[in-house]
Amino acid sequence: MNKFSKEKNDKAERVAQIKEMIHSFCEEYLTQELEGYAVRLCEKLGRKRIIDITRGKKEIWTASIIYVIARLNFLFDKQKENYITVDTICNYFGTKKSTIGTKATQIEKACNLNIGEEGYCSKEISDSFTFYKTPEGFIIPKSMVDDRKFIFKLADDEEARELQEFADEKRRAKEEKIKKRKERRTEINREIAKKKREKKKDQLDLFGD
Repeated sequence: MNKFSKEKNDKAERVAQIKEMIHSFCEEYLTQELEGYAVRLCEKLGRKRIIDITRGKKEIWTASIIYVIARLNFLFDKQKENYITVDTICNYFGTKKSTIGTKATQIEKACNLNIGEEGYCSKEISDSFTFYKTPEGFIIPKSMVDDRKFIFKLADDEEARELQEFADEKRRAKEEKIKKRKERRTEINREIAKKKREKKKDQLDLFGD
C-alpha cells in the first residue's frame, strides 16, 4: 500500500469513528438535524488537506465538531430549544474547554465557516444571516424577502464582510453579557454562603458562652 492510499484509509477510518461518536452524543443530547450538520462537517474535514483529522485524539475532534455546530446554531443560548452547555460536551468526551475552543476555531477557519453557513445550521438562521441588496441600495436579510416579484442581488464582498463582522460582534457582546451575569451570580452565591457561615459561627459562639 502506497503512502497516499494509507493516508486515505486512515482518514476514512478516523471519519467513521468520529461519525459514530457524533451519533452517540446527538442521540442523547441533540436532534437528527443537528447530527446531520455535524456529520457533514466531519466528512468535509476528512477531505481537507490543510488540516489533518487523523492527528490528535478523536474525542477532541468530535467534541470540537459538535462545538462548531452548536456555535453556528446558537445552542449555547439558553433561549434555544436545543440549548446545550460547553461543559456537557467536554464532560461527555473528557476534553477541556480551552482545547476544543481552539480546535473549533481552527476548524471554522479551515472550512471557511461563518454564521449562517448553509448546510451547517437551520434554514431560519441561514436566512437571517444571508443578506441581499435592493435596487434602492438597502441591505436586508433573506428572511425579510417576501415579494419574489422584486429582483435582489447579493451584497458585495465588502458589505457582506461588514455585515458578518457586525453579526460576530453582536454574538461576542451577547456571550460577554452572559459571562458577566454568571460571574455576578457566582459572586452573589459566595456572599450568601459567607453570610451563612458567619451567622452559623455567631450562633455557635452564642451557645458557647
